[in-house]
Amino acid sequence: MKGGITSGVVYPKLIARLARGYAFKNIGGTSAGAIAAAACAAAECGRQSGRQPAAFASLAGLPEELQAQEQGRSRLARLFQPAPALQAHFDMAMRYIDAKDKLRAALGIAAALVHWPTVVGAALLLIAPLVMLSTHLTALRSAATTLAMLATAAGAAWLTHRAFALLPAPAQAPAAPPASPTPPTAAQRPAWLRLAAELACAAAAGYLVLAAAIAGLPGHAGPLNIGLQVPFLLLVPLCVATGFGWGAWRSAAALLQGLHRNQYGLCSGRSTGSDAVTALTDWLSLYLNQLAGLPPGRPLTFGDLWGQQTSTAPENRAINLEVVTTALSQQMPYALPFRDGSGGFYFHPAEWAQLFPPSVMDWLLQQAPQPPQTGPFAAPDGSPLVRLCDPADTPVVVAVRMSLSFPLLLSAVPLYAQDYTDSSKLKRIWFSDGGISSNMPLHFFDTLLPEHPTFAINLKEAHPKYPIEDAAQCGLDGRVYLPSDNNQGRLRYWAATDDATPAGLFGFLGNIFATMHSWRDEILFPYPGYRDRIVQISLRPGEGGLNLNMPKEAVERLGDAGACAAEMLYRRFHPQGGGNGWDNHEQVQVLSVLGNLERLAKHAGAPEAAARWRAAVARSKRLGTNEKILANDLLSDLEAMGAHVSASGDSMEDRMYRPRPEMKLTPNL
Repeated sequence: MKGGITSGVVYPKLIARLARGYAFKNIGGTSAGAIAAAACAAAECGRQSGRQPAAFASLAGLPEELQAQEQGRSRLARLFQPAPALQAHFDMAMRYIDAKDKLRAALGIAAALVHWPTVVGAALLLIAPLVMLSTHLTALRSAATTLAMLATAAGAAWLTHRAFALLPAPAQAPAAPPASPTPPTAAQRPAWLRLAAELACAAAAGYLVLAAAIAGLPGHAGPLNIGLQVPFLLLVPLCVATGFGWGAWRSAAALLQGLHRNQYGLCSGRSTGSDAVTALTDWLSLYLNQLAGLPPGRPLTFGDLWGQQTSTAPENRAINLEVVTTALSQQMPYALPFRDGSGGFYFHPAEWAQLFPPSVMDWLLQQAPQPPQTGPFAAPDGSPLVRLCDPADTPVVVAVRMSLSFPLLLSAVPLYAQDYTDSSKLKRIWFSDGGISSNMPLHFFDTLLPEHPTFAINLKEAHPKYPIEDAAQCGLDGRVYLPSDNNQGRLRYWAATDDATPAGLFGFLGNIFATMHSWRDEILFPYPGYRDRIVQISLRPGEGGLNLNMPKEAVERLGDAGACAAEMLYRRFHPQGGGNGWDNHEQVQVLSVLGNLERLAKHAGAPEAAARWRAAVARSKRLGTNEKILANDLLSDLEAMGAHVSASGDSMEDRMYRPRPEMKLTPNL
């Protein structure tokens, strides 16, 4: 399941619908998809154990629970509680994200950043002396005139703003999109009109105050001489700019300091006490226990999902949950729970207490395989570190939180490990959002010859030729798409960058980031064996992503889209659904395997290659005598297979569906 923060509201109804016809064996996800994957695994655990037979029905009701509004904010938005020192920064970010008029929101944020005492101080230092020199007013009267100018200008701007607010709103355009783009009208540009009017009224008011102050002075009564004072008004924007610069600097410094103290995130995931409801990590820990039918004491662990067999081999687990996290310090992804060979990791109890509730921390300390380590295993500040417990004892919420660490929104998770290339020093590793390295881990559960279907859910922007129509029939509404045969899904829509203006550079840079972020996932979508089991769900602007305060209707639409996607998968793949999806998938997959096996056999059967690989086996110091005999037998079988293919005159490789996948050795996360 793909990540996307609030896009995760797509998944509960999707999972609940699939649960009516399937038992879940392998479940994976990244970021918000990791929350959905963990909830699915916990619900399956509750169902299989008999402790919570109605777990999936409870999960299906999650979107309604998250959309509940209180004091103008949804339950979903209240899961994200910023650190007190970062509350103002969080509010500004959410104000911009939630705003329909982005320009107006940006101007409001800019105004909020202005440090008005600095504006007044700059005015007294810059404008008042010039007023005194030009008008021969006393210093006191010049300062008073300057302050009066600023106050009157600000009052005029405020009154203009209020006057615009009292004007009747322009008539709303029809909901249907226009057939072709049309130039915006004045009624469609209220932000520009308001800004221009406010600036004009403020300048006029300030000018009148200055003119009134000097009108009675000898030599300054004429309109020409009065007009000479207009340049003074140009210093007003300079003073405001000075106040904005100082305010922005103070805000940026506070942001950097706050992020550093809060482990590089606005929100830690823990409850701050500023809201009556629990925050994300605290809520998730309790919710997973509820779905699994466990009391709220100790947290749900991976061992609970695996059942009696606590082997780390995925095929031996009753329920196999895996999520992705990104080790930024090592610049690589990891699968969680950590696989064998990942090395030992240690955590700092004080650091993790900021990220996980007391019940989780108590469990981690109780299950630690070693007592707190000091000496060479201590933190840089000398504090003892605790070794992370075995994978079977690891709380599921820990893995989910390590996968869901959206940069800057949620704090990163620190662990410590030994760097054996650097005198075995213990170094901190920052783990952040799994979506940084793999936002939809399609490869997690793939096998050459699968025994059961594995589905994937991709969240994407809507296609311009297939607009979303929520009232239309499922599958025909532009919202959900699943290929119905092997000729569909081979092509990928891509949007051209707007290069008409120099601002196209921002789109260019955005595409660079998106490519680095998503190419590993995107490249798999059109391939046979993948495209037939990936259901595509389109999102409108303002849906999913960082839109924490989505309206009730948007949450309902996304939840219904998830249910529709599950229904389409069921009809296509389930034996009782009437489709031939699984039969077709087996045919596609076996052709891909046989085509690649043919390619390997032909290569191994070539005379020069056969002799080279037999010589490599003979030189091997890792193989014993009997193992070398087996290795040569396997090479002989490959050679015979290659000869048989050549003699037959037929080819499996030529019959593979396009684009043809290649079978290669790849790393195991």
